[in-house]
Amino acid sequence: MSSRVAVRRALNRLLGPSGYQALVYHVRKLSGMSPEDLFFYNPLEFYRVLFSLFGQGVDFFVEALLKILVLDAGLPSFETAEAVRELREGKLDKIIHILTRLEEVARG
Repeated sequence: MSSRVAVRRALNRLLGPSGYQALVYHVRKLSGMSPEDLFFYNPLEFYRVLFSLFGQGVDFFVEALLKILVLDAGLPSFETAEAVRELREGKLDKIIHILTRLEEVARG
């Protein structure tokens, strides 16, 4: 399974099929990219786009997404709330760590 498929599945688990399709529509409209591609290529813009959609609820949503991805990546002790806080502040170290680990797991 590719890392982008892992993100798509995680979003689908959080939102359900109809919610995921609505998210795809709005994220593409605002960014020109699918949610999973935006998450991988520009996590900060992903956060900003989701903030425009969810407002203050974006932190809860992104943390839930990261929790699913962290488990998929085999990083169960990873601090997702801290990763969201850092993302909100424009720091990408923890998010990049998760993405790198997802890529490693996807490659086998």
